[in-house]
Amino acid sequence: MSEERKNWFRNMTTKEKVEYIWDYYKVHIITGILVIYLLGAFTGSVLNRKEYVLNIAFVGKYMDFDRLNEFSKEVTKELIGDPSGKKQASIDFYGLVKNPNGNFTLDPASTQKLMARMGAQDIDVIILDKNNFDILASQGAFLRLDEIKELNLSGLNVAKVEEPSNEVKPGAYGIYVGWNNKYLKNLGYDYNDKIVTIIANGQHKDLAIKFVKWLLNIK
Repeated sequence: MSEERKNWFRNMTTKEKVEYIWDYYKVHIITGILVIYLLGAFTGSVLNRKEYVLNIAFVGKYMDFDRLNEFSKEVTKELIGDPSGKKQASIDFYGLVKNPNGNFTLDPASTQKLMARMGAQDIDVIILDKNNFDILASQGAFLRLDEIKELNLSGLNVAKVEEPSNEVKPGAYGIYVGWNNKYLKNLGYDYNDKIVTIIANGQHKDLAIKFVKWLLNIK
């Protein structure tokens, strides 16, 4: 920059300097601000990203979602115990609605979402009604629980598949939750006739087994 041009810029008022810089460099300034913002947002998302290492699905007629959120925190604390808070349990609820025949069934949107998540190996444990248990069990959706050495099923009311098929062998694939479960009774959830089971293609089987033992107080 020539001495004359330097003096010309130096002799400008502050307002004139700001206007001059903005007129000639606003594209660079805006681009720089956007880059800084995007880098900050990306860094923040990476640092605050949650990893869901146990995915649980509830199927029922009703649920208190505020209490369900607290239950999710309790499961995370008791079974995962990650001090950083990055590893957590994820819990979703899928509502049953009454069909024209008077029976309760999953609505189409819930069915589609549940099947998509199961297909994506995004559910580890599911608590559901007997009707949906029978349908999914016959398709080989569940892990056979009487073959898991960590699970002592003696004295428990198990849900079985009696008839063999190409997808599934006879055995115990679920456990009835029963009455007065100390973890579920305060959720506003109709749990007393539900079955808890482990999804066969779930990605976190060890934690799924740990959850079932914790939920049912299996020693």
